[in-house]
Amino acid sequence: MKYLYSFILVLLISITTSCQKYLDTEPNDFYSTVNYYETPAQLQSALNAVYGTMMIPRMFGQVLNFNFTSTTDEMIPNRSITQDNRGMHYSNWTAGHAYVATTWAYPYVAINLANNLIDNINKPTMDETQRGYIKGQALFLRAYCYFILTTNFGEVPLILHSPGINDVNIASSSQVAIYQQMEADFKEAETLLAGRTAASLGYNDVVTITAVQAMLAKLYLYWAGYPIKDTSKYDNVVTYADKVVNSGLHALNVDYRQVFINIFQDKYDVKENILEWGAQGAAAGATTKSSSDIGSTIGITSTLSTNVTPLYSYSAVGWIWATRKLFDSYETVPTSQLTWKTSLDLRRDWNCADFSYSYSIVNGTEFRTATPVTNLWQLRCGKFRREYAPQEQRNNGYYGTNWPAIRYADLLLMRAEANILKASPNLTAAKEDIEMVRQRAYGTKYGNILKDITVTLGGSGYSATTPPAVTITGGGGSGATATAVVSTAGVVTGIRLTSKGTITTSGPYYTSAPTITIAAPTTGTRATATATITNGTEYLLASGLTQSGLFDILKAERMREMCYEASRRYDLVRWGNFVNDMIDFRTYASANGISGNTYGLSTITGIESKHLLLPKPTYELNINKLLKQNPGY
Repeated sequence: MKYLYSFILVLLISITTSCQKYLDTEPNDFYSTVNYYETPAQLQSALNAVYGTMMIPRMFGQVLNFNFTSTTDEMIPNRSITQDNRGMHYSNWTAGHAYVATTWAYPYVAINLANNLIDNINKPTMDETQRGYIKGQALFLRAYCYFILTTNFGEVPLILHSPGINDVNIASSSQVAIYQQMEADFKEAETLLAGRTAASLGYNDVVTITAVQAMLAKLYLYWAGYPIKDTSKYDNVVTYADKVVNSGLHALNVDYRQVFINIFQDKYDVKENILEWGAQGAAAGATTKSSSDIGSTIGITSTLSTNVTPLYSYSAVGWIWATRKLFDSYETVPTSQLTWKTSLDLRRDWNCADFSYSYSIVNGTEFRTATPVTNLWQLRCGKFRREYAPQEQRNNGYYGTNWPAIRYADLLLMRAEANILKASPNLTAAKEDIEMVRQRAYGTKYGNILKDITVTLGGSGYSATTPPAVTITGGGGSGATATAVVSTAGVVTGIRLTSKGTITTSGPYYTSAPTITIAAPTTGTRATATATITNGTEYLLASGLTQSGLFDILKAERMREMCYEASRRYDLVRWGNFVNDMIDFRTYASANGISGNTYGLSTITGIESKHLLLPKPTYELNINKLLKQNPGY
């Protein structure tokens, strides 16, 4: 089978405009390796081209983190079937779908580029350590692209060298064979990349030793799950996750929200993010980069204001909304006076945004207004917030946001899952990993923050449209802010915490309850309130959990932590009950007022077992006569 030789990217730096066909029978362009791969610089350029595929729009710039992953129990579209050309509705998954074709195409483009590089890696005379670094990265990228292909399409052709012109018909390999090849590539990459760390480089959008080890842990986790179900691999998950943890190179960012702010500000967080795919504007990693759609389709709805030089505005269509199930999964304060009770978990109000943005111009000055969302089925997916991008990116709409491919929190949860499910479970270790993630989520790793504010006297004479200022002082901490909720009768009925306090390694944190002062009304009675602070144990799980009980917690924790990061659908498939899980969610949604998003309900109607995989593209089936369509399509 002849893949279109993408060396049209001559000198391998313009892939975003070059590659349009794949697995084709006739080459449109020819190149010779005789006069290339002759120098270390040419090897590096070839490697850059492989990296360059990862963040093009048809890969992680848009498609792989959105198109076929956005309809689960954590997020659903607000678009109708006829408005959907992206594959959000399962009923639109067809073999002729353009994005199905590109989901197949571009991993193979990258594989072909990697194969060419690997085949010619020994041509130049050069430092052997540097040669090994280049080869190790190429092996990783090839295996990673096969991971994309097999998790989406199941059995696919396994190509390890550039095919000849007459190599048209190539049968798919079994998933076991594909996993074995990925394992071999990753393990060789681990050897070749020894000593190459994100900490020493200062950036993480290239492959390093811990990225390889983390990906091996992920590979074994999927190998142990559906459909192969080789549960002996759970032990390997723990082994490779331990290597990353014990390296001391990675740790959780103390503030969950900051992880996602950093990627919009082009700040490398080499401890939390083990591997990122680099986009336009990122500082120092792979040199071939492009703009990304991150924070638009899955983001807080916003329209770009062009009347004046925008200070606040940005563009985001917000076609995907969070589900009430995700919102309700976060722990709350039972005594909270708010309609939507205060959450103990800082992730909830970051991930499930209860507002959208609108803009107005007054005397040439732009003002941004957060319009409240009052329906739990219309909450915006708030994890990726474009408002934090540099102003010049917001002005021109060219967002250079990296994609967090492997996070340390994900690794800890992978290790916890393996420790729960392996032949000799280690529930204690699993519980500790889950609690480590939860402690960060609750903001109490280094001290205590505000837990809730209770109104003790509602007062009178307040305005519901212009609520009184709330001032928080004392208690040893800083950074806590809040707004008052006022009834139409002019009574303060609750206090909403907009920030629970400063969350950094050094604090300061609260050691006692601060004083809450509510501004007095123009006429009437001043309201009063008291605060409570956390005690630092809220994140802990109950003792004595059973294996099944802890596994249920793990599954929910993955949704709370990893929502919108293109993992939930694959998790549900891997856990072996995808169709029934989605049917159960449809029942839940119907019983819990999803009428606020009727389009969303339609997306989860008609899910079948065939939707465990994408269909193989019609174009490929017409060329490769040995390729077999996935069942049900």
